[in-house]
Amino acid sequence: MSSTFFGLEVSRRALASQQAALNITGHNISNANTQGYTRQIGNFTATTPYTISTGGGNMSLGSGVTLDTISRARDAFVDRQFRGETSKQQYWAGRQDSLSKVEGMLNEPSDNSLSNDLNKFWSSWSELSKNPGNMGARSVVRARAQTLTDSFHSIAQQVSDMRENMDSSIKVQVRQINIYGQQIKDLNDQIKRAEVSGDNPNDLRDLRDSLVDDLSKIVSVRIVETKDPNFTDRSVGNYKVIIGDETSGNTLVNDSTVRFLEDPPPQNAEGFARVVWSDDPSKEIELGTKLGSLSANIQVRDQDLVKFGAQFDTLAQGIAHAVNALHQTGQGLTAEGIIGINFFTDGSNPPASTPPALPSITASTISINLDILEDANRIATGAIPLDGTSLVTEGDGSIAQAISSLSSGWNALTSLIAEGRFGATGLNPLSASSLGDFYGANVAQIGVDVQQANRMKAGEDILVTNLMNQRESSIGVSLDEEMANLVKFQKSYSAAARMVTMMDDMLDTIVNRMGMTR
Repeated sequence: MSSTFFGLEVSRRALASQQAALNITGHNISNANTQGYTRQIGNFTATTPYTISTGGGNMSLGSGVTLDTISRARDAFVDRQFRGETSKQQYWAGRQDSLSKVEGMLNEPSDNSLSNDLNKFWSSWSELSKNPGNMGARSVVRARAQTLTDSFHSIAQQVSDMRENMDSSIKVQVRQINIYGQQIKDLNDQIKRAEVSGDNPNDLRDLRDSLVDDLSKIVSVRIVETKDPNFTDRSVGNYKVIIGDETSGNTLVNDSTVRFLEDPPPQNAEGFARVVWSDDPSKEIELGTKLGSLSANIQVRDQDLVKFGAQFDTLAQGIAHAVNALHQTGQGLTAEGIIGINFFTDGSNPPASTPPALPSITASTISINLDILEDANRIATGAIPLDGTSLVTEGDGSIAQAISSLSSGWNALTSLIAEGRFGATGLNPLSASSLGDFYGANVAQIGVDVQQANRMKAGEDILVTNLMNQRESSIGVSLDEEMANLVKFQKSYSAAARMVTMMDDMLDTIVNRMGMTR
């Protein structure tokens, strides 16, 4: 038979459960604008029924309600999708930013661009061919050439500086990954201790999820949650964080252990940081394909900028060797009779009779021959006389005209190309129809790369926004919904309180009003 106070116990449980539900609702309302907070839900369950004996057997009598668990409104599948698309978004955002800076180096089209400097350089040769003996025209050629070499030096320096900046960013990101790994590991320890004691540390789990979300911006992240087999009487979880390529064993955090990246990172042959594990520095970590800002920075530093710099080295070499090849066949107006002089050098200013090797001139080293810098009359404008005289006539501008024509093609170099002057027989100075065409193709390719990054970034922005909205629809706090819950739980609490009042009245009748008639 049930106790006389059985009804009070049922009411007490109802009061306690509804009050807890009100507290959970208040906690949700308080954190409606908290970044990373997940809406919490109180899960009620009926308590173990009380069995009573009746004439026909046993009967179960309900004993009330209790708050079983407090769960988070979280969808692991949506979380994984969101983090995956976030990694892709940050990869393309990183490429978009870096490639836009590369595009800005060229400053095309404008009056302060390399193409404008090239056009003025060729035009100055054309003007000189019309009046080879004019000292002013010779000075203009020398000045235009100096501006051109300065532009090459500036671009080469910007490429070098940008690679250094990207390397610094990579080092910072390596350090940040280690910090996130340590913080996640510490939260794993706190959460496990709470779970072992029977607690449900939802707020700590929110902090851990926020760290993982931030980590997914740097590298691709995959989460593996399993049950700890050491605990069979309660729910205790193991939490593993895998970064980069999932098939490469890149486990950053495995429950209560963390694996650090080498910091400061070791350097490669160029002196740039390598991303490796501290316990296995022999090979670089596989970060996956087009995932995370770290992968974008490494690709820009080691591929895009290297390719970009190499293209300008090739252009500088092509200009220098094409101009030199023609310049060496002519002569200036100097009394010394210097012939076969190079117009461009690699900065070492070798003797006129020693043409620089093809690989020696780069965008960072291309320079004007010191002999020409000292005396503009040494600029070759006419062909070397066949009669053996030491000077060309002042009116001969054939060499200057030939150099000027390099802006549109290789016709002036036909015989030299046939002789194998630029490598194999028949090989042009550059693999393009002209110097201008080579530069234009490179500029166009950079523009295409930037457009691709812009397009992919815009697409990923839409996907991330949609997933974020989908995620917020479940984890976000709706004040309207919580206000409705407040009314619901408050009414239930009032009803339970009324039940206590009624039970008290019934007990008062039994205790004070039943018995012998007075």
